[in-house]
Amino acid sequence: MGEAQYNRVTILGEEYRIGGDASGAPVPELAAYVNEKIQEVRRHGATADPKRVAVLASLNLADELFRERALAAALLTEVKRRVAKMDSILTESLRERG
Repeated sequence: MGEAQYNRVTILGEEYRIGGDASGAPVPELAAYVNEKIQEVRRHGATADPKRVAVLASLNLADELFRERALAAALLTEVKRRVAKMDSILTESLRERG
């Protein structure tokens, strides 16, 4: 774990000083992504209340995260299936060569 680095970022028109370590995604990039998601909610006119906008954007981000996790789990399952199949084929081939 690296040493914390602090960045000044703007989200929903407010400036924040946020720390993060070098091993994660760059904080300014994360903040820009969060801000864009908030702006998307605002553009759809769901509400003008900043707190509600932030909650709705958070729910959208959580939905995105859960979908990505499900996709990653499905891909991992498929990779494991293919590796097992390749292992079976190689084992059988080695047996035949005996």
